[in-house]
Amino acid sequence: MCGITGFVGLEDKSLLQSMCDSLIHRGPDHGGFYNAPGVGLAMRRLAIIDLENGNQPISNEAGDVWLVFNGEIYNYQELREQLLENGHELKTNSDTETIVHLYEDYGLDFVQHLRGMFGIALWDVKKQRLVLARDRIGEKPLYYARQGEKLFFGSEIKAILQASVSRTVNPQAVCDFLAAGYVGGDQTFYKEISKLAPGHLLVWDKQDGVRVQQYWQHDPYKKVDLSYDEAEAQLETRLDEAVKLCLKSDVEVGAFLSGGVDSSVIVALMCKNEAQVQTFSVGYSGLAEGFNELSYAKKVADHLGTEHHELILEAQSSKDLLPKIIWQYDEPHGEPTSVLVYLLCEFVQEKVKVALSGTGGDEAFYGYPRHAGLKYLEYYRHLPRVLRTQVIERIMSKLPESTTGGRLSKRVKRFISGSDLPPGEAYLSWVSLLHKDVRAGLLSDQVKQGAEDESGEAFLRQHLLGGGEDINLLYDKITALDVGGYLSEYQLAYMDRMSMAHSLEVRAPLCDYRLIDFATSLPRDYRLKGTRSKHILKEVAQKWLPDDIVNRKKVGFDSPIGQWFKGELKPFIDSFLSKDNIEKSGLLDPDGVHALIAEHMSGRKDYSLQLWSIIALEVWYRMYIEDNISNGADYKIADLRGAI
Repeated sequence: MCGITGFVGLEDKSLLQSMCDSLIHRGPDHGGFYNAPGVGLAMRRLAIIDLENGNQPISNEAGDVWLVFNGEIYNYQELREQLLENGHELKTNSDTETIVHLYEDYGLDFVQHLRGMFGIALWDVKKQRLVLARDRIGEKPLYYARQGEKLFFGSEIKAILQASVSRTVNPQAVCDFLAAGYVGGDQTFYKEISKLAPGHLLVWDKQDGVRVQQYWQHDPYKKVDLSYDEAEAQLETRLDEAVKLCLKSDVEVGAFLSGGVDSSVIVALMCKNEAQVQTFSVGYSGLAEGFNELSYAKKVADHLGTEHHELILEAQSSKDLLPKIIWQYDEPHGEPTSVLVYLLCEFVQEKVKVALSGTGGDEAFYGYPRHAGLKYLEYYRHLPRVLRTQVIERIMSKLPESTTGGRLSKRVKRFISGSDLPPGEAYLSWVSLLHKDVRAGLLSDQVKQGAEDESGEAFLRQHLLGGGEDINLLYDKITALDVGGYLSEYQLAYMDRMSMAHSLEVRAPLCDYRLIDFATSLPRDYRLKGTRSKHILKEVAQKWLPDDIVNRKKVGFDSPIGQWFKGELKPFIDSFLSKDNIEKSGLLDPDGVHALIAEHMSGRKDYSLQLWSIIALEVWYRMYIEDNISNGADYKIADLRGAI
C-alpha cells in the first residue's frame, strides 16, 4: 500500500519531492524516486509484502520499464510462478515486481491479469509513454491533470496541487454532489483535475497526447444458470477464496467488526483460516448510545473467539477534526461518520497495519432498504388510493423525523414521496441526497449558470432509466449504479481516505471483482427473497454465525450529528452557515440553506446528512479555493472563515 505521484513533460526534482511529501501519510516506511528527462515518478511506501526488498520504484531486468504502484495484487504468487516459467528474473518477492514483467509480456493488456486493488503508474523508456491504471471496482484512487503537454498524477489530489495547478470550482460537480451525494464518472470539484474512473487506463505519449480507455466493465445483465443449492455452494467457496487472498501479508491482518452480516462473515472466514484474529469496533457512550452496534459486534467476537477491541467515544461532535477530514478527502464528502472512522483507523493502526472490512456486501447482494423498497412499492400501489392519500400519507406528513437514532419516519416519508412515480423515477428520488425542488433552491445563480445539467441527475439517470416498467431490468440497472457509482465514489473513497490518513491498509474481500461478478449474476430472488435482503449471503452466513446476528434488522453505521446540530453545534451552524458567509462563497443560495436549517431545527425533517454535506462543501471551498492551501496538516477549525 502506498501513495504514488509524478509527472511527464517536465523535469523538476524539487517539485517531485514536494508532491511525494504530501502523501507521506499513505506510506511512512519509505520514499522512492525515478527521474529521467521529461519524467518523474515517486511513491511513499507502507510496507506490507516483502518488507525488506519491496521498495519502489521498481524496474525490469533491462531498466527500460519503471513502475510505482499503490495497492495489493492478491494473485501475485501465481503470477510470479508464471513469469519465472517464461524466463523472467525476479529480484524481489513483492507483488509490485510482477506488474513490470506482465507489461513486458502483454503490453497494455497486463492489467487484465491483475486481481486486486491498485493505482499504477508505469513509464516505458523505449516508447516514451506513461501508463496509468486503476483497479476494476475503484478501491484505490488515481487523479490526473493536463497542463499543455504536461501531465501530473497522484493517488490524492493534494499531490497534484503541489504543482500549482489552477483551482477553478467545477459547477457541475456541485450540482451532482447535491443530487447523488458524490460525483460520478471522471469529474472532480476542480475543473482542471480529473479522476481516472475504475476499470480504466490512461496512456500518455508525445505523439498522441492523452488517451483514456476502458479495460473492464461490470456487467450487471450477465446471469448464471445455477440452482439455488449450486449457487449457495459456489458462493461459500468464492467467499472463502476472497478472504484467503486478502489475508496474504507479511504483517498481521485484523478486521473491522460492526456486528452486521457483512463484517461478521469476513471475520468468521478469517477465523477459519487464521489461528487468532484481532477485531475492532467503535461506538459512543452516554446520550449517544442509541447509535451503537457494539453489543452485536461483541457477541460475534465472543462467538468466534477473536481478540476484540472497542473504541468508545464521548458524545461530542469533534468539529475540530473537520479540517483534517476534508484535508484527507481534498474534496467535499458528505459522510457524517467520517469522524468516527477517522478515529477508529487511528486506534486500529496502533495494533495492526492491515484490516479487512465488509464494504461491498450491500451493493452486491441488495442489502439496502431501498432495494426492498421496490417490492413494497408494488404492495403499496395495490392499496385503495383513498386509504393511501387520506389516511397513511396524511398521518405520516404530521410525524416528526427523529435525529436520535430512529429512521422509520424518515424512510417511510421518502418512500411515499416516490410512490406515484414510475419505478425508475421513484428509485431515483430515493437515492437522491435532496429532493429536486430543494436542490434547485439551494444552488446559487452562479453555479446554475456554469453547469450543463443543474439538476445534477445525469449520472443517476444514465444508470437507472430507459427500461420502461421492466422491474427485473430496473434491478439490474440499480446494481450497475450501486457498483459503478455509490460503492466506488462514496463508500470506497470514504474508507480509503480515512484509513490512509493513519497509514492503515484496508482490504475489502467483498469487492473482489470476480466475487462481485458472480454475486450480481445470480437471479434477483436469490439475493432479495421477497423483502429479505442478502438472502443467499445470510443463508451461507448461518453456517458460522448465530441466527440473531444473521437475521437481525439492518441498522447501519450512523452518527448523532443531527442532534448535535440542534445542540452543541448550533452556534457553529449559525456562524459558519450565516447568510453573509454563504453568499461570500458563492456556491449556494443563502435563503435555500437557511430554509433547510429551519426545517431540521424544527424537527419536521431530519437533514443530518444533507447539512453535513453542505458544511463539507463550504469547508472545502474555504480551505482549498479561498485560502489556497497546499498543506493542511496544521490547518485548524479557527482558520476557517466563519468558524467559532
